[in-house]
Amino acid sequence: MIRLEHVSKSFAAIRAVNDVSLVIKKGMITIVTGADGAGKSTIFKMLVGLVKKDAGDIFLNGENLNDDYSRITSICGYMPEKFSLYVDLSVEENLNFFADMQMVSRRRREELKQRLLEKTGMLPYKKRRAGALSGGMKQKLALSAILLSSPELIILDEPTTGVDPLSRIEFFAIIEDLKKEGKTIVMSTPYLDEAEKGDFVVLQKNGRAMVQDSIALLKKSFPGRLFRILPRGNIFEVMQQIHDIPGLGGQAHMRGKFIRYMQIGPENLSRQIPHLEIIEEKPTLEDVYIYHERRQ
Repeated sequence: MIRLEHVSKSFAAIRAVNDVSLVIKKGMITIVTGADGAGKSTIFKMLVGLVKKDAGDIFLNGENLNDDYSRITSICGYMPEKFSLYVDLSVEENLNFFADMQMVSRRRREELKQRLLEKTGMLPYKKRRAGALSGGMKQKLALSAILLSSPELIILDEPTTGVDPLSRIEFFAIIEDLKKEGKTIVMSTPYLDEAEKGDFVVLQKNGRAMVQDSIALLKKSFPGRLFRILPRGNIFEVMQQIHDIPGLGGQAHMRGKFIRYMQIGPENLSRQIPHLEIIEEKPTLEDVYIYHERRQ
């Protein structure tokens, strides 16, 4: 549906996006993930024309936009990272305002508003002032506002940052329902466990796309073996002991009370770690990210 080819953007001396090429596929959930400063928000702002790219091309359905972003914005609902609705208006008043802005007919507006409030669980709060909502409710209201125009493409910039765990679960349930309706969704998140919920993922670092593919294929093609190790003794002391062992220290890291060892190559050094238990596991997206991040 959308393709970026060799797109770059700098702000003074900072290269926010550096020669990025990526694909957003129709009817799928595409996740762009990476740490703060990876370029996620800048990519989204370039997609909707809020920021002008320095180089590269953006295609919609095979046609070069040539900086005519109206072709994307006419089919797109864009939700920025920061809550941008009117805090002094109620939930319903915000929806009415955005329906008017998007020229939704009154009859269609009432039908959509009722359905969206029910879908997001916001119906009991429709008279509540937006500024009095919790973080999760604010994000669901913002999502409802962009859905009033029935967009084909939905762009969500870190929609769950600062949102409680239960609201995150509810938010992703809504995203799954939108996918079932045939919507194309592209979303950024710094949380790799959230990125697991997508169909296709782009792993970003320092403005570059390290790797991109379906999550299933990224895991299937993982080039090593992974072991979860319960260390014998204090985990910090054990990590200090193995830090300088060639081929081991650089491939082991802490995860909670366990040590995660990534075997790249034929030799398994996991038993050199003082341990009570060693269990081989399948890779997660976090493991995939760590592998590619360390390669760079």
